[in-house]
Amino acid sequence: MQSHIIISLNPIVVLVKVLGNAVLDNEENAKLCLCPGCPTYKKSNLSNNVFCARGKAIEKVKVASCLCPNCPVFKKYTLDQMYYCVKGKSIDVQS
Repeated sequence: MQSHIIISLNPIVVLVKVLGNAVLDNEENAKLCLCPGCPTYKKSNLSNNVFCARGKAIEKVKVASCLCPNCPVFKKYTLDQMYYCVKGKSIDVQS
């Protein structure tokens, strides 16, 4: 009987390491979201929130300071980026 070494990378594990964590777009996260109080949000007069789940702002973003690292959603999903209103959904942003 021959012995074989098979090296197989699970594609899901690879994606999690290359891309960010997926944030659920739900009412709970919308309530926890700090986006509406963010200086960038206010300066840009943005109309959405939970950008880490929903994607980039449709409005032109005028970057100021970012509250993402203080956000309960950021902490809940162990995110590691900032300015999701500019970059898009957390799952699409490379770590």
